[in-house]
Amino acid sequence: MMKNQCLCMNRKMILLMFILLFNTVVWGQMLEISELQKQTLFTSFEQAGNVPVDSVYRLSFKRKLPNDFEQQIQQYPALQELHLKGMRLKHAPEVIWTLTNLTILDLSNNRIDSLSIKVGKLIHLEQLILNRNYLLDLPAEIVHLSKLSFLDLWSNMIIEFPVEITALENSLKIVDMRVITINDEYREQLQSLLPKTKFIFSKSCNCR
Repeated sequence: MMKNQCLCMNRKMILLMFILLFNTVVWGQMLEISELQKQTLFTSFEQAGNVPVDSVYRLSFKRKLPNDFEQQIQQYPALQELHLKGMRLKHAPEVIWTLTNLTILDLSNNRIDSLSIKVGKLIHLEQLILNRNYLLDLPAEIVHLSKLSFLDLWSNMIIEFPVEITALENSLKIVDMRVITINDEYREQLQSLLPKTKFIFSKSCNCR
C-alpha cells in the first residue's frame, strides 16, 4: 500500500514538473518581429483580459497611464512590445526595466529628459523609440542592447553619444536624428563612431 502511494506521488510530481517546464518553454518563446507584428495589439488591460495572459505579446497605451499599471503589466510573461505614447511622462515607469522580453519599446511624445541606466537590462530590445522627448544624451549602459537595430531619437536635444556605443556597430542599422540641431562636424563624428549605421538627419544648419 505504501509503495503504491509513493509511486502515485512520484507520478504526480513528475507531471507537475512537466507542466511547469512546458509553461516555462511556451512563455519563454520569443517571436521574431515579423511574427510579432501579426499578433493582436491590445490597447487596454481590459481588452487584454479577454485572452490568456501568455498570449498577450503587444500592448499600446496613449495619453494616460492606466491605473495600477505597475502591478498589471507584470502579469504578461510573453509581452514583447510596449507603447506608452503622449503621456507627458518625465520618467519611464520603473517596472519597464523588469520586462526583459521586450523587443520593441516606444516612449515617444513624452517629456523624458534622461534615460535610466536600467535600460541596459532590456537585452532583447531591437527597436527603441524615443522621438519627441527632451533627451540630451544616452546612458553608456545602452551598449548592453546587443540586438538593437533601430534607435529613434527624432526631435530630441541629443548633443552627444557615449563612446561605448561603438559596441553596437554590427547591430545598430538605423538612427533617426531628424529635427535635432547638429553641425556637419559632429555628424561626421557620430558617423565615425558607428560607420555601418545609417543616420537620418534633417538638412544641415552648419551651426556651431
